Amino acid sequence: MTPTGRLTVRAFSDEFVPEGAAVRDARGVVRGKVVRVFGPVARPYLSVRPRRTPTPAEGLALLGASLVRE
Repeated sequence: MTPTGRLTVRAFSDEFVPEGAAVRDARGVVRGKVVRVFGPVARPYLSVRPRRTPTPAEGLALLGASLVRE
């Protein structure tokens, strides 16, 4: 979680993830939308704008969790 409230996610591969793509958690809940792709081409980082600001407990639960593209 960044100071601006965005989530920084590491991609598992070089598969292209377009900006604007929705991301879901393992339960299928939409967590947000990709607003920026940056970093190394082999495994880029994604900046995700959450649908709403997670509570501290939700933020902790997201640490190390996998998010998938919709």
